[in-house]
Amino acid sequence: MIFKKLLFLICLLQLVPFRLALPQNDNISEESSIDMKKILNKKKITVVITDSGLGGMSVCAGVENKLKEANAFEEVNLIFFNALHKKGTGYNSMPNIEVKAEVFNEALLSMENNYSPDLILIACNTLSVVYPYTQFAQVSKTPVLGIVDFGVSMVLSELKRNAKSEVIILGTPTTIKSGTHKRKLIENGVDDNRVINQACLNLESEIQNAPESQAVADLINQYLNEAIQKLDNINEPIITALCCTHYGFSMGIFESVFKKLTDRETIILNPNDLMINSVILEENINKYPDTKINVSVVSRVLIFENEKESIGGLIKALAPLSAAALRNYKYNRELFEFHQ
Repeated sequence: MIFKKLLFLICLLQLVPFRLALPQNDNISEESSIDMKKILNKKKITVVITDSGLGGMSVCAGVENKLKEANAFEEVNLIFFNALHKKGTGYNSMPNIEVKAEVFNEALLSMENNYSPDLILIACNTLSVVYPYTQFAQVSKTPVLGIVDFGVSMVLSELKRNAKSEVIILGTPTTIKSGTHKRKLIENGVDDNRVINQACLNLESEIQNAPESQAVADLINQYLNEAIQKLDNINEPIITALCCTHYGFSMGIFESVFKKLTDRETIILNPNDLMINSVILEENINKYPDTKINVSVVSRVLIFENEKESIGGLIKALAPLSAAALRNYKYNRELFEFHQ
């Protein structure tokens, strides 16, 4: 268990160097009009990080760690906003995209009204897919970045280095059903036959409960095996994108399962890395003697002790403030409206 925790921390620490990690191609990024330099040159900044669960805590932890190293701001308020509306019932169980957008819209309004953020990071592929369908996306002036574009950018870079490889997109049913990653890759010149979509039903929930459990290992084995069967180029490296922020918590299991299933080279991409780096401008590194970092976690639903312990235990060494905020999260049943 200690080894797996160290492996997770190493994965987060081995991020690309500080840089503004926004996709450069307009076909990739629907948020390309956001003036990130104007936002990131502020002395004090408030960033809301949101997810439909606790997977996005990996992004929150990574951002805390980067801010601590970079000293690019005088003060930063990080708020992790759990946009889950009802315990045991996630967005993937909702009947259609319109209902998902309606619920997430209420969460976004709460983020804006209660915290006045300079930037919202949607650290969730499911909610990033839902976001364009919200009214908030049409009318709000608050800058929002979704993790899907970071994932697409990462995959494109790797496919250019491996001209004959195929890529497996792993995600929740909502993420995969939308086809957003595949569509954006095709728009950027990738042959559709090189992109394999693989939905991983309930994997994010099992990871949140216990990221190192046998149940998680069994599901990962099932879904990777299904995905590998769809590949054609049997002699090329397998590129796999973890398009759910929860999945990085079980990186060690993904790697060990791949070793059991295939002897081919495997390249596992975690888009969380690029999103973490997006909050730092290279020219602002060490602009201030130090950075005051405030972290809070808010949730409309109860966060169980086993969830706090499993996720908090993985991030504590890297991001003690985020771990403490999760442990002492603020439960607010009225955080945002939800009508059953």
